[in-house]
Amino acid sequence: MNKTRKIVLLTFKISIIVIAIVFLFRCIFDPNYSKWGGVIAGVILPFLPEIFSKLFRIKISYRVELMYYIFLILALSLGISADLYKTVPLYDKAVHTLSGAGTALIGFYMLRYFKAEKTPAVFRGMFMIFFSISVAVAWEFFEFFCDKCLGQHMQQLVTTGVDDTMLDMLVATIGAIIGGVLMANKKVQNFLEK
Repeated sequence: MNKTRKIVLLTFKISIIVIAIVFLFRCIFDPNYSKWGGVIAGVILPFLPEIFSKLFRIKISYRVELMYYIFLILALSLGISADLYKTVPLYDKAVHTLSGAGTALIGFYMLRYFKAEKTPAVFRGMFMIFFSISVAVAWEFFEFFCDKCLGQHMQQLVTTGVDDTMLDMLVATIGAIIGGVLMANKKVQNFLEK
């Protein structure tokens, strides 16, 4: 990876962490603002590509890492911390759909790690879809934890109850299906490698 690309990725990573720290101070000093879940995720998740790459010894392409950081900005910085989930109609559903496609991409890397990228396309697509659905469920558990243990209101339990969680998982599943089908295609895989 060339120097310019490294600088771009580092700039995104640092920006996400700085935004999380700014909102951390707001959580501490503004008793009416409690976005601890966004702060925790904003400090930890920017390091996930590096951890994932070292843990599984897989090179993550520039485009994939860039898409991941853009997603974090949309989901954490703008969605949770800046309250776009509450103020922009369907913002939450759009981001959850993107998360489904993005985590299907992580499933693609898992296939590569286990040297299963030459398995039939149907298997690869199904694996990426189910991997993505599992991540969506884990995220909903995280939101539930934040609501119950940190006193947040990430799942909108008062107004929508289970509807929000189920719709989030449904649109993430749709994104996973689209992402899984696309990423099972060799041309898409070759594009993502650059």
